[in-house]
Amino acid sequence: MKIFFDDRYVHLLKPVEEFEGQIVLPGSVRELEEIIGSFEQDQSQKILGVDSPDYKQLKRDVKSLFTVVKAAGGVVRNERGEILFIHRRGKWDLPKGKINYELGIKNEEFRISNFEFRISEAVREVKEETGLREVKAIRPLKPTWHVYYDKGKRMLKKTWWFEMQAPGDQPLMPQTEEDILYVRWFRPDELEVVLENTFGSLREMIAHELHMDCA
Repeated sequence: MKIFFDDRYVHLLKPVEEFEGQIVLPGSVRELEEIIGSFEQDQSQKILGVDSPDYKQLKRDVKSLFTVVKAAGGVVRNERGEILFIHRRGKWDLPKGKINYELGIKNEEFRISNFEFRISEAVREVKEETGLREVKAIRPLKPTWHVYYDKGKRMLKKTWWFEMQAPGDQPLMPQTEEDILYVRWFRPDELEVVLENTFGSLREMIAHELHMDCA
């Protein structure tokens, strides 16, 4: 599990997982908090491995240090193999948004799984942010984690991603109230432009999905 601070990240290591770089083994939650805080402040440190005999407990301890936000979004491809990106606040991004649990299951006659609900929320956000009307989720992708700040609070956002398909002849409409200025399809051979000006967590995911070098 990688937690991105812009282009830097803390890597929570699974048992016997290989890692090249500094590794720390915190002895308590307080020590873990100090380690995360030090990494947060030291911009010269690009990556840090955090190990523990109990990986699941390590994840729980790390999450306890943040306000956790859950989101869902899509890597949308059209029939030409192009990928849809939005341009928001100076960077290229993928369409995503916070999961709206108020739209969750309240009616006893309408029950869906958490997985299905994440898919529906991902599709809803993609449609709202891009103007697409026809979008189909194909398969889940690896989720991402990144840190941001809201009114002085340190937030940890988990985003569930899904590969999606959509006809490329649909009109695109950026959701300007969400600070989205452009929506554009990119060919695979144009993605270097995106990778040079996007977020670290997305750069790695996009490069992995397309087998590109993101170094």
